[in-house]
Amino acid sequence: MKRAGSLLLILIAITALVLIDQPGWYTDLRGNDAAPTPAITESPLRALVVLPDDGPASILDEIDAARTSIDLYVYLLPSEDILAALGRAQARDVHLRVILERDPFGGGNSNQESFDRLKAMGASVKWAPDQFQFSHIKMFVVDGQTAVIMTLNLSYSALNLNREFAIITTEQADVEGASRLFQADWSGDDVELAPPFVVSPETSRTAITDLIDQARTSIDVFAEVVRDTQARAALIAAAQRGVVVRVLVPDRPADDDATIYRALIGGGVQIRLLADLYSHAKAIIVDGATAFVGSQNLTATSLDDNRELGMMLTEPANLARLEGTFASDWANSADFAAQAGARTSRTPACLCVTDVYAAGRSTKA
Repeated sequence: MKRAGSLLLILIAITALVLIDQPGWYTDLRGNDAAPTPAITESPLRALVVLPDDGPASILDEIDAARTSIDLYVYLLPSEDILAALGRAQARDVHLRVILERDPFGGGNSNQESFDRLKAMGASVKWAPDQFQFSHIKMFVVDGQTAVIMTLNLSYSALNLNREFAIITTEQADVEGASRLFQADWSGDDVELAPPFVVSPETSRTAITDLIDQARTSIDVFAEVVRDTQARAALIAAAQRGVVVRVLVPDRPADDDATIYRALIGGGVQIRLLADLYSHAKAIIVDGATAFVGSQNLTATSLDDNRELGMMLTEPANLARLEGTFASDWANSADFAAQAGARTSRTPACLCVTDVYAAGRSTKA
């Protein structure tokens, strides 16, 4: 009996050690249990696009490949090249449906002009649902077979001057999920998407916070802004439990953002300013094992009120490319702490949601 009891205790101990060593079983030093991230299935059918490295053709070619249908849902659409590609698709009898944000912050009347031009070429066009603060989403589905989930607006700057990412996937579940979201917002219906999708306003806050909370060794972040209080607290908590936290943001931040970055640095987070390109990408790489890429900014409006779409990635090739891009950009960027005194605010190079949130939120312009 004693021998059997001893063997049982040994088996229990081994099982516990194996479980603790698995991703998602981390309990942080603040005493809060980090919720385990749902299992993300790797797929060789997902490929990461890096802009401007891969060039505008990486996006335009997907539109030009359409033979039967394009469903496009995007925050801003001022690009002449994209509009021309959509016109070519319409001319070869591709069924084209487009959802645009009616009132983009800082977007002027560019979407009205694009709306009218798309209508004139025979496309079906709708304004995004009013239930969202902004439809800041950037995605399209081609022929019901390929989905493109992006950080970028379809503008000249996004395609040529910004640091941006896109996920091109022919994984059936990914395409079906993106198509379901488009159809739901086109028709005014509800929709729920399971991982690897990250969707605002439904799941973004929980998914992104949980990803940060589970980090053990490293967090690398591409961000335009870091204005959400909970996201900042999670990054600082990670740094204080020994995780190396690095954040790349645009050069010459606004005064409010500079104040936020000083507070993050005080909490142990490293901040650098990406000078050669405008940092419009939104990506979080954790422990080199899981990455989030999507349209979501780290603001309360983006996480809680907007329509946004992103994905979690675990494919080694995609992670390696993200990490390689981050490492190169980090090496070529200026340390914020050293540069803060010499930098002044500037107007962003992109047309995007860069308003100053008094409490992480905005109202439509």
